[in-house]
Amino acid sequence: MRYFFVLLCIVLGLTAYRAGVVLTNGLPLYVDEAQYWFWAQNLAWGYYSKPPMIAAVIAATTAVCGDAEPCVRAGSLIFYPLSTFILFFLTRRLFDEKTAFIAGLIFITLPAVGLSSLLISTDVLLFFFWTLALFAFVRVLNSAAWLDWILLGVALGLGLLTKYTMGIFFLSAAVYLLLSGRWQVFISLRAWVAVLIAAVIFSPNGWWNWQHDFPTVQHTAEISHLEQAGLHWRSLAEFFGGQFGVFGLVFFPVLLSLFLRFQRLQQLPQAGLLLSFSLPFLLIISLQALLGTANANWAAPSYVAATVLVAAGLVRWQQQRLLILGLMVNIALFMGLYHYQSLAHGLGVELTAKNDLYKRMRGWDEIGQQYLALQANYPQALPLAEERGVMSELTYYARPAGLNIVSWNPEHQLRHHYDLVTSLAGRVGQEFLFVSTGRLPAEMADYFEATEQVGELRAAIYADYQLVYPVYRLQNFKGLNPQ
Repeated sequence: MRYFFVLLCIVLGLTAYRAGVVLTNGLPLYVDEAQYWFWAQNLAWGYYSKPPMIAAVIAATTAVCGDAEPCVRAGSLIFYPLSTFILFFLTRRLFDEKTAFIAGLIFITLPAVGLSSLLISTDVLLFFFWTLALFAFVRVLNSAAWLDWILLGVALGLGLLTKYTMGIFFLSAAVYLLLSGRWQVFISLRAWVAVLIAAVIFSPNGWWNWQHDFPTVQHTAEISHLEQAGLHWRSLAEFFGGQFGVFGLVFFPVLLSLFLRFQRLQQLPQAGLLLSFSLPFLLIISLQALLGTANANWAAPSYVAATVLVAAGLVRWQQQRLLILGLMVNIALFMGLYHYQSLAHGLGVELTAKNDLYKRMRGWDEIGQQYLALQANYPQALPLAEERGVMSELTYYARPAGLNIVSWNPEHQLRHHYDLVTSLAGRVGQEFLFVSTGRLPAEMADYFEATEQVGELRAAIYADYQLVYPVYRLQNFKGLNPQ
């Protein structure tokens, strides 16, 4: 266990360093993070764009240490180390302790892991449950013990409650079982019990979607843009290029070389298993990018098995220099991201809207305080907005009483979660403060007795970038069918 102890010290030290960055970088919550925090205040079995696990984790961490940004993001600092340790034991079971140590080092220093350790996202939890499920799957192939099958079912169910792409695990497992000739697993009672456990755990989210006309399915289709005709080669190229940023400028080419040099790859024990749990995910999301669009991180779970595959290849062919180079490049990448602003100042580079990677996160804490000052002049008015980002950030940084923010949605569309959980119905006579992204829509005046601009929320980030949101007082709402 010497290698594990060394890895434990490295991971804990790196996590402490990352915690220090989170505590001191002063970055406001990104739009998605603020929205997840709002979800955590109203726990449910589902939400417009995601299953409920992310909200549950944020509810747990903020219950312990409060609602400040570091506490909202604390889940990343907990689950990434846990994923690394499970990956160590998974790799040790497949190969040896040295390979497991290297796999752990590669994973905890991946650029994607490094960046998202400062944030909270569904990828953090998906990595964990995918790794746990793969660990359990490898165990059942050797032992077939009931506890391992139960662990597999639980990991799969909780993974599906995190992100629906966990479902690709079933496909990867089927591919491996067919290619390896283990078809008997398909008729195993214990295997079907594991599937049943996963289905039972996931079923409350399915019921929630059914009750709400499957909004999450609608959202997934919308962001995929699969309705767009033709092949989108530029989108595929952008997704492919993004994988260098996810897995590393050195390790991603190493992985590609392993994929392409199939005869050499076959020399590695368990190559079929690792290919089955990495390549299908990458190919599916690549196809999605070609047919519509896909973000670089959407294939992130494929890099669990890919990390083991690369570590095993580097050990077998004694590529120590390549390993050190890959680790150094990845560490330099995430440290550069952590200290981006300080490095820019030290090099005499002026940050602008064109070169600040974090510009979309800045200014919202200031906007929230400005809104609170304005709200004090109209204590009976409810905050009203139309755009998801505005509503998410205002909910977190202004904290209106009861988090009672309302979505302007007179046509009953379903564009985001706030359309799902707020309504204009029953609010006749209500006064609102409408936070707009521009001028007041002309048709909006018909719904109120009087409208007037009463202020402007403004945060000057850089000379070429600022947040500006006019605020309108809307008096005496006439209802959804104004005369």
